[in-house]
Amino acid sequence: MAELHLARLTGAGGFAKLVAIKRMLPHLAHDRQLTDMFLTEARLAARLSHPNVCHVFELGEADGVPFLVMEYLDGVSWDVLARQDLRLTAGALAQAAEGLHHAHAAGIVHRDISPHNLFVTVDGVCKVLDFGVAKLVTELGKTNPGVLVGKLPYMAPEQLRGDPVDARTDVFSLGVCAWEALAGARLYDGPGELAIYQAITERDAPSLTTCPPAVAAVIARALERDPARRHPTAQAFADELRGHAGFAAPSELAAAVRTHGASRLAERARIVTAATMRDRPPPPAESVHLRETAVPVVRTRRRTGRMVALLAAGAAIAATVTVVLVIHRSQPDAVAPPPPPDAPPGFATGIQTLGKGLQHLRDTLAPLQQLRLGQLAVESPVTATVYADDRSLGQTPLTAELEIGHHALRVVHADGREQTRDVIIYPQQLTTERFGW
Repeated sequence: MAELHLARLTGAGGFAKLVAIKRMLPHLAHDRQLTDMFLTEARLAARLSHPNVCHVFELGEADGVPFLVMEYLDGVSWDVLARQDLRLTAGALAQAAEGLHHAHAAGIVHRDISPHNLFVTVDGVCKVLDFGVAKLVTELGKTNPGVLVGKLPYMAPEQLRGDPVDARTDVFSLGVCAWEALAGARLYDGPGELAIYQAITERDAPSLTTCPPAVAAVIARALERDPARRHPTAQAFADELRGHAGFAAPSELAAAVRTHGASRLAERARIVTAATMRDRPPPPAESVHLRETAVPVVRTRRRTGRMVALLAAGAAIAATVTVVLVIHRSQPDAVAPPPPPDAPPGFATGIQTLGKGLQHLRDTLAPLQQLRLGQLAVESPVTATVYADDRSLGQTPLTAELEIGHHALRVVHADGREQTRDVIIYPQQLTTERFGW
């Protein structure tokens, strides 16, 4: 029902930040029910502020079509990482459970949890996406009879039957995600929707044999067909899963994202870089105005010879960067110190012209130089030293300018522990990297 766009939010002082815009498909905007659902998502998401929930910044409308402005996430969806790894599974899904617990405390049930709606960023943070089918607990009775919204293989039995849903409904969906990740197979599959419906509502989930029994018991509890026998809250599921399975810290999740999602991240970085460069028009060319008479420079002494070399170097630099100096005879000459007694004819004029040319060159190159730079912000809960390509940038928290492209980032704790990751710096944008210890 919607399309996603990449956009740049700009502000004073060169501030720039990438955001995602979710725009309802124009041909659906006339459907009142779909529009209400879209706007409901915006209102619900605006009530949530949690590290494990995708943030919504703004709701707007253009040409009668509503849109959401959301945080831009760099990473991969959970299905890319789900590969029978107990620590990764516990680390990511426990984070997702905490984000859902925050939503449940606000009276919001997601009702559409699946691997595609769980996103793990390059910082190792798992975020819950898309509250588009979520409903306030107080509005559940208004759902149209016979209408199922969500992904069938991840729905809880009470959701399929049309019974009231609550936090335990999302716990069931998380249990399905955990079971599939550890088993390496689909939990509820069949020749058709009826077969899947019957499997979920009539049969207990098969026992997991690919993980320790204590972990299998945690997931089996989440998959109980009777909501009263499940974990009472998503937070309880997260705590129990971590307690029996251990869990990958954000740094481990970040490393997994960069390893298993390397090709996707590289392709996205290429597309984003091309897009952000494409919407910047090239600097306008300047008209060519040549001085009507040349400035004579006679090499009579070494000092004058050095000046000839300097003038030649300045001309070479100007030619290399295609900068043309504009000199008008009618412009008043700047005040310059008197030339030495033995200076050749035209020496003072040459010096003056060189000064104007170099200043013009500096002024022209300044904005071009800015296009080659971006900003990197590094945050951590404790003070640590930051190195980019083995060059010290200082201690956290810090913001520094770096050339665009890939850089090897290393953060060293005071006790000697360190973390490394690759970062991509985009032109005139702020890239934020967060490290946990």
